[in-house]
Amino acid sequence: MLHRRLLDALDAASSLLFFEAVPGSGRSTVLHQWESQAVPESGEIRLLFDARHIPRHRPERLQLLLTALRHKFGESGGELSLDEERLRDSTFRILRDLGRPVSIGILEADHLPVEIFDAALTLLPAGVRLLVVGVDMSPLVRRAEELGHYFTMLGESDAQLTLEETRALVAERGVELSEQAATALRRATHGHPGMILTSLDALPVDADAGLLTRDRALGAYLMVGAGNWGPAPFAAFLGLVLQTPRITTREAEALGDPATAARYLDRMVALGLGTRVWHDGLRMRVFRWDRSIRQMLLHSALTRSTPTLELDHRLVEAARRTGDHELLVTALVSRGELAEAEELLAEQIWDVLPDALSSLWAPLQRISPLSLEEHPSLLLARLRLSPHRAESPVSLRAALRALRIHLETTGSDAPWDRMGHLAHAFALALYAGEREGMIEVFTRLRALIADLSGTEAAEAARPRDVCVLLLVVDTAFRSGNAIPAAEIARFAVQVIETDPARLDPRGVRTESALRVILHDHRARGLEDGLDPEPLLAGSQRLHRDVDVLAAAMCFMWEAMDAGEFEAADAYLQAATERLPDPEGLPLLQLMRAHIAVYRQAPAKLATYASAYERATLSVPQDFAQSGHSQMQRITDFLARQLGRPLPSPGFLPASPVPGRPFYPRTEFTVLLMESLYALREGRIPSVRVALAKATALIPRRDLGLYVLSHATAAEVSELVRISQEVPGGDSLRLERAMRYAGHFARRPFELSDREREVLELLRRGATNPEMAEAMFVSVNTVKSHRLTLMRKLGASNRDEALAAADHWRL
Repeated sequence: MLHRRLLDALDAASSLLFFEAVPGSGRSTVLHQWESQAVPESGEIRLLFDARHIPRHRPERLQLLLTALRHKFGESGGELSLDEERLRDSTFRILRDLGRPVSIGILEADHLPVEIFDAALTLLPAGVRLLVVGVDMSPLVRRAEELGHYFTMLGESDAQLTLEETRALVAERGVELSEQAATALRRATHGHPGMILTSLDALPVDADAGLLTRDRALGAYLMVGAGNWGPAPFAAFLGLVLQTPRITTREAEALGDPATAARYLDRMVALGLGTRVWHDGLRMRVFRWDRSIRQMLLHSALTRSTPTLELDHRLVEAARRTGDHELLVTALVSRGELAEAEELLAEQIWDVLPDALSSLWAPLQRISPLSLEEHPSLLLARLRLSPHRAESPVSLRAALRALRIHLETTGSDAPWDRMGHLAHAFALALYAGEREGMIEVFTRLRALIADLSGTEAAEAARPRDVCVLLLVVDTAFRSGNAIPAAEIARFAVQVIETDPARLDPRGVRTESALRVILHDHRARGLEDGLDPEPLLAGSQRLHRDVDVLAAAMCFMWEAMDAGEFEAADAYLQAATERLPDPEGLPLLQLMRAHIAVYRQAPAKLATYASAYERATLSVPQDFAQSGHSQMQRITDFLARQLGRPLPSPGFLPASPVPGRPFYPRTEFTVLLMESLYALREGRIPSVRVALAKATALIPRRDLGLYVLSHATAAEVSELVRISQEVPGGDSLRLERAMRYAGHFARRPFELSDREREVLELLRRGATNPEMAEAMFVSVNTVKSHRLTLMRKLGASNRDEALAAADHWRL
């Protein structure tokens, strides 16, 4: 196949062109095509040499060049002189007298000594154009820069095939692939020609079915030996950066050659080995490996190993130089320096605790939690990496023992030190599932914060004290207690404001606290009071679990208030895909269950509600505190849909602000429902009273109007009419509820006769072959009807489908 795009790129105007790409990228094939192409209009003469066969002695090299020129013109001539000076003069004279451009391509230039490259560069003034091709041109590129030569660089992305070119290569091999399979092949191989051909040969079933994945394609490519990337420094660099799941450019420079690190990371992205993402804590982009690819490469012969002790030392030094404390802690743990790692982690516990990048902490996972009781910060990090407490008795035992130690040592310390002990105890209680312990510790924390507020001790807070406060915020939010989390976040912001440059030098601590506060405002229906733009813009850059969830839920509430239920769930689905343990976050599961009601997806409602029940430490009960009684209305609503009681997410005490509605959202939606019920019963004066009370809450945007999806269009129209008779009733903007009026009055789908047959056979427990026999159709036809039925019911398995069918009385 002619790679025309790459051939055109080789004709760049530059007199010196480098092309570096890994084996299998078609370098040799394209260069031979370039050499053998018909002479273009310019009459260019093209010569191609293999660097491994170029003589080391200058006279012999010049003889080789002159012989190649003669051969190009079909001339034999006499024997060439062995005198170097005469050969050089003859070469330059012939090149000048030709009157035609000459281009020389050099393959396998990784084997080209620098002195030979220097000699080739001396031909440039005579009008010769050089194409230098290999796996890694770094030494030669550096030499060209030292000598001041302008050059053009082609790389992996230039060699990659487009989808159309991929189809052409596949067809050339006599293979027929569907459009979907060809697209999957191109995606999995990144258009790498050698990887495409290897996948067709080694993984024909995967390729034909469109199921080929990136790691399997790369694995097959390396398995057949195409991964021999030679003596290139690039391969040695890979061996270094493979030791950590993510790395910054500055760390890569500290580990390897500063001159090539950035370019090598770019090559790794082009090869599809990982991606560059924004790290909010470091305020810079990092290269993050694709996990499956990294694991495969670690067990391949692609890279040369580096002694572990030497590498650990280099990682520590690189982390120190770049200020990457997360990498530094894990590198110290790898070296067994637990005391220093604990001290560093304790200083910045909120900054450094693992979240979505937990794979960076592999060295800590090799240590038993029971051996970390004297290192409480490391223990918390270790517990973040542990399976759920029910699956890890050792971690649970360590958490309970450490919890007792912290509770026993909080009495005699200075206020901020007591705060540190209580914050650790709070997080340990959450992991251990100690609900009453969390309530007790949080009550003590709030009392301590009340004592600190407005005192000199608050103004003398250290950066580690801010981290401790944010650890409490993080723990409360993870437990599903968003309102108490926001209260502590407000205090943290007040403390930071006393000295922002010292207490929050990168600004991420303040932003994270404000994000939790913003979520609290939107969840409760309060006016934002904050500028959401800087807190929510670029949310894909966030890497902390709580930041990801809080931002997603801010967007969710905005979509819910607009009645856009699918968009609201899409925000939470995006967060679910990013979070390492979404089922461990009760707020996420509760709100997905809530949205499932409005999306009329009973099977999903049951799934998310069950996940919420497993994750939460709350228990079903009546709450005396006004805030919790309002939250209880939300779970009571879901309980009516499920037919069983659900616990409210709030079990930690919250502080209402005197004279201010605690939960305007719930109060507002309750008043709307009361007005609807009164309308249905003909109690028009009660409708006016309920709407008048609702206007006093001054709803933000279309706050809570989605509850009128339980009303018909006629009922909404009547409520709009009555609201115009109420002082300030126009501010309710009830007419905007017309877009989803009657949402619950109709089933969002209809079943065909065949789908009803499949449903009835599902109830009987029939298998697909049994259904096919009963319906006198093929198994594939049954599968098609069953798939459509599942999609309509919003189900992913038989149980969910039957639950949804019962809900819709089908």
